[in-house]
Amino acid sequence: MPDVYELVLCDISGEHKPVALFQSERPFMPLHVGERFDDHGWDRLDGIGKIGSPAEPIRYLVFATKHVVFEQGGKMIYQFCVDLQPYSGPRSPAWGHQNPIA
Repeated sequence: MPDVYELVLCDISGEHKPVALFQSERPFMPLHVGERFDDHGWDRLDGIGKIGSPAEPIRYLVFATKHVVFEQGGKMIYQFCVDLQPYSGPRSPAWGHQNPIA
C-alpha cells in the first residue's frame, strides 16, 4: 500500500480554513510553534492563485500543528496540518531586518 504525505496549511485569521496543500512520497520536515513560515508563492486552494512571491512574501508564524492518519482508496494518508497566523513583525536578525533582494 503506497503512502502519501500531505502538508495542509491553514490560515487562522478570519475563517480558519485550509489555504494550501502539498503532497509528497516522503514525510515533511517538522515544524514548531512560533517558527516563521513564509508564503513565497503557494497556489491557493480557494482558486485565487498565488498571492505571495519571493520578492513580497506573505509572512506567518506557526500557531499549532496536528497529525492525522487515515486510509483512503487503498493508500495510507499521513496529514501534517499546520495552523498559521499572519505575522507583520520585524524580520529575523539572522536574515537582516530589511526586505530580501529579489
